[in-house]
Amino acid sequence: MKKSLLLLAFAVVATVGNVKAQTTWDFSSAAWPIISGETAKVKNNLALVPGPETVVNFGAVEANTATFSDGYSASKRFKLNGGGYTSTGVNTTPTQRYIYFKANGNSSITIWYKNGGAGDRTLYIGTGTAVLASKTYSNSQDGIIYTYDYAGPARDIYIYGDQSLNIYKITATNVGNTVLGVNDVKKDMKATVYTNGNKVVVSNLESKNTEVNVFNANGSLVKSMTTSTDANFELSTKGLYIVNLKSQAGEKSVKVLIR
Repeated sequence: MKKSLLLLAFAVVATVGNVKAQTTWDFSSAAWPIISGETAKVKNNLALVPGPETVVNFGAVEANTATFSDGYSASKRFKLNGGGYTSTGVNTTPTQRYIYFKANGNSSITIWYKNGGAGDRTLYIGTGTAVLASKTYSNSQDGIIYTYDYAGPARDIYIYGDQSLNIYKITATNVGNTVLGVNDVKKDMKATVYTNGNKVVVSNLESKNTEVNVFNANGSLVKSMTTSTDANFELSTKGLYIVNLKSQAGEKSVKVLIR
């Protein structure tokens, strides 16, 4: 009997601990008032990153009613208002319109959301440089509840879409202290990237130690370098490439073609 009581007490404590370990971002709550857009910041321990200064409608919270299959009823929604990367970017690396939080390790993540328009749209959960999970959904009328169980070391967990998505609620376990990264306050760069034959030319750099990463059409990294001056390099294989530049001056991705 005593052993059974001890086991029951342990189970109750474990259950309470698990409940306490869950963080909820409910965009219908008073913690998320109606707003037309957000600047880069950490709000309610959730990092909000619009990206370039030209993005002004990311993070809009507006009145909207929705009921989900688990019975959750929402009265407001958080709008990404666009994809997490540009037409010249890659889906592994969000550069705009993304959110993230710090996970202290293994974390169970659930997102209640709707597509922001018609057609197939994809929700991504990633590390900032790699996709951990994705969900493609075509119905913009009915909401979806998507759960992903992250298993790994402590890191920031990124959430974004390939197009506009409307998020109603997020829950996650084992959440730490979210800190906005220096590179998340982005500016548009003046640097230019173009091709000359089989060479890629990078010019008009404004900052020292500019990171240059080149990805092929499949999203694989084919070249990485750091430069403080104008530079050029050869790509021996013909095809389409994405050149990503990152420095204190900002970040920029450019699509180039080697013929």
